[in-house]
Amino acid sequence: MTNDFEIVAGFLERFGGEAEGRELPEPPAEIRNQLRDLARGHLTQPQCAELLALLSRNPGWISHLAYEVKTLRPPEAPRARSVD
Repeated sequence: MTNDFEIVAGFLERFGGEAEGRELPEPPAEIRNQLRDLARGHLTQPQCAELLALLSRNPGWISHLAYEVKTLRPPEAPRARSVD
């Protein structure tokens, strides 16, 4: 099985040069929920495959997936200052 996140990374590389200022359509609420579930690992393999195929046709939606992944990161702990 191909790593799903390698596929997403490939999309990001391929479509990274989008023109600035171009408004991309928002995904419907159902798709946003599926992107959230994908980021959390709550989709079955067939659901993942279907959603990734949909993302390949709508690369502007990948930013929503990236946002969902970022929200899962733990907040950074404050760094201690060294006293010299």
